[in-house]
Amino acid sequence: MPISFRGARVLKELSNEELRTLNMVETLLKKGEYAPKDRIVVYSGYREKDVEIYLSRLHKQKLIRRWTGQFVGYSLTLTGFDVLALNTLYNKQIVAGTGRAKGVGKESDIYYAIDFEEKEIMLKINRTGRASFQQVKKKRDFLKNKYHYSIFSIAELSATREYEIMLKLQNQNLPIPKLLGHNRHMIAMEIADGVELVNVQYPKKPIKLLGKIIEFTKTLYQKHGIVHADLTEYNILYDIDNDSMVVIDFPQAVKAEHPEALNLLERDVSHLLDFIGKKWGITTDEVDTVIEYIVGK
Repeated sequence: MPISFRGARVLKELSNEELRTLNMVETLLKKGEYAPKDRIVVYSGYREKDVEIYLSRLHKQKLIRRWTGQFVGYSLTLTGFDVLALNTLYNKQIVAGTGRAKGVGKESDIYYAIDFEEKEIMLKINRTGRASFQQVKKKRDFLKNKYHYSIFSIAELSATREYEIMLKLQNQNLPIPKLLGHNRHMIAMEIADGVELVNVQYPKKPIKLLGKIIEFTKTLYQKHGIVHADLTEYNILYDIDNDSMVVIDFPQAVKAEHPEALNLLERDVSHLLDFIGKKWGITTDEVDTVIEYIVGK
């Protein structure tokens, strides 16, 4: 499988010592904005001159950034963070290699990958931190009361939260992707068949499909206490051959007791009814009636 993901290409070229040094940089960044070189030496256990060589190589590969001020310090790059996550997923025998990109969005990148049985899988890489920090903090309740966060911690928190929500829903006979593993800002999962609803010309039975979406939303809310909060035509995959759907992307999901849960649920339902009505000419009950059905009133 051709490698197009830079983090995977670079990982193959790194020594164990360089990977350990990169890991030390990440560890020290949890204590400050930069990882001081002298602390990297202490934490790694390597000789100072060796650490300087490893840091130089990592910097040349653009896995870290160098800062000079009151001390010499280093920070990670996105590629460096990718390398650390991929290395862990490889060591756990979850992801054996990565391939071409399937999609690149504002908050995540999706790549095809292979597992250790040479089966094609998907790798979702959270990029939430690419957006404005302040906008992200307004939209993500997991950042409340957190004053120290970085582009890396935001991505990791978002991915971990999505993974935990989906893990709770696994084996519940719900149309969601099957999880394979998770580390830092990456989630490995089985490939979900179908295309985004926005690109579907006309489903076999549009009314039946709408019913499936509403029933999924109802089950999610009543049985599991969750609102998807981003249930759009881009996050529903439709497989015309099997007349089936899969719902993806759960990083914005909230619990039913969240103060904005009903507002988010109404937004999801209103948007989908509007989209399906305009695209396939299906008229439905009022949004309020559908919401009452979903929440069980």
